[in-house]
Amino acid sequence: MPHKPTPPRDEGFDMKWLPKGLLVLMATVAADPTIVLCAVTGTGGDLLAAANDPVFESGLAALKKATGIIEGRPDPSQTGWMPDLQLLVGVKAVEGSKRTIYFVEMTTLRPPPTNAAGQLWSPPLRTNRFEWSGTNGVTATHKTAEYISSLYPVRLRVFDGSGRQLKEGEATMPWGLLTNGLADMCRLSMSLAGREERAGRQLESGASQTQASRAAAPAGNSGNPEDNDELMRFAGGGFLWLMTMFGQLQNTPALNEIWEKAHCAFRLPGVWSAVKSVLKGSLVISLEPRLNEVTLAHPEPAGAATRSYRLPVDLNHGKRNLTRVEIIVGPASGAEMLLAGIRSIRAVHPARPKQEFTARILVSGNAAVSNTGQ
Repeated sequence: MPHKPTPPRDEGFDMKWLPKGLLVLMATVAADPTIVLCAVTGTGGDLLAAANDPVFESGLAALKKATGIIEGRPDPSQTGWMPDLQLLVGVKAVEGSKRTIYFVEMTTLRPPPTNAAGQLWSPPLRTNRFEWSGTNGVTATHKTAEYISSLYPVRLRVFDGSGRQLKEGEATMPWGLLTNGLADMCRLSMSLAGREERAGRQLESGASQTQASRAAAPAGNSGNPEDNDELMRFAGGGFLWLMTMFGQLQNTPALNEIWEKAHCAFRLPGVWSAVKSVLKGSLVISLEPRLNEVTLAHPEPAGAATRSYRLPVDLNHGKRNLTRVEIIVGPASGAEMLLAGIRSIRAVHPARPKQEFTARILVSGNAAVSNTGQ
């Protein structure tokens, strides 16, 4: 029997949850930034979700024809990796009166039978660690969780707003248990405060989103250390996965133009802060998920297992807000696993509300013809 080599491991992010609710991602410092993740429970202005946007409709028919996607809701039990899963994502960048539309097709590829060394192929592994401190009511505790994700090849094709192909590339994307971390974090953060079921009953009875949000007002945190530990594991896993995904996509040249357009929704750090960061060798950026402001995105009569959540997140540099982000996320299966159940992401410039960047799933399904062999 041929020997199956141990897949190579990529030591990824190392995150620590500190006593005051500070989750620090310690990245290698050179030109790369250090990212800090803080759990924020304060209040903030509502950011409307990206609803069905008619700007994508004109190019979507041409895009479907060009990609040959077979549309279909994924089987909830289909969470394993397989080739020929396909997502069509709409991207919109708005800069005042100027609007730019792109489409991105993501297709899982069939990996080669062997690697470059002629050995049996197996997916590279990304290892991330997450540490946090807490208390069991008497003494301080220190917990560690290690997350291992497999990286699989994905084809990326970029189209313009009319459905004409512009570029093509390939990336390796994480796949595994972390992919539902964001949805689990939202569900548990609402559940621990007793807010999810109240909001669900309001929405399913025909109440407006505003009424349901009021019904889901914070009702206090759980005093159970096990519940809080579970929430920390979900938070760490979800945001580790999110940063791994963005890191992989940012290294794909085919997406460079889209990343440039995304800059319209971001404010630069203050000049003096940036200078000090350069002198210190790091730029500290904080991701601040507002857990007490998580709400249900819309009613799902099938029950809590299929609910989508609205997760507001601030991206800050010190006290300076760089952008305000709203993520719509829900349980993932099939091709939706590629984006960890994220239905849409919308970022708005904090000082220029007419500058925004949106990416949202338009169609989920399978490739019509398996042309993804290698």
